Amino acid sequence: MVSCSEVVTPYEQLILLDLWQLYMADLSEFRQSSVPVNGRYRDDRMRTYFAYEEHWAYQIRNGDELAGFALIRKSEPGTYLLGEFFILSEFRKRGVGTAAVTQLLHKFHGNWQIPFQSNNPNAATFWQKTISSLGYSARESTELDEVLVSFKTVSN
Repeated sequence: MVSCSEVVTPYEQLILLDLWQLYMADLSEFRQSSVPVNGRYRDDRMRTYFAYEEHWAYQIRNGDELAGFALIRKSEPGTYLLGEFFILSEFRKRGVGTAAVTQLLHKFHGNWQIPFQSNNPNAATFWQKTISSLGYSARESTELDEVLVSFKTVSN
């Protein structure tokens, strides 16, 4: 069973900071980044989700196993941005990501924006399929190397 729980303890934060390293390694293919000399990718972006109001970090679990994370922030009144979303490779294509997204969208009602790299075909396929399967009508816009998917989870 997939579950999403907000990261609240320092221990949970350390776990996500370690997971961030795997995420950044995955993204290095699309971001042309390399590992710094100290062997760790910068993690200041993730740390903002632990420190600021209207920023939420979630750990995603499949049963007892850590399967990934999601970082959500309010980008403007009534609009949420899923800034980072990561599922470990061993849990991909098993419904874990879709189940996690479903839970997260039900926690925050309103307008949503989900960015991803335009040269990441797996991300494009996942987001288009997932948002459509959940019954949302999404708009896509592209700027430079990023695609932004926008949709609304509730109607007025």
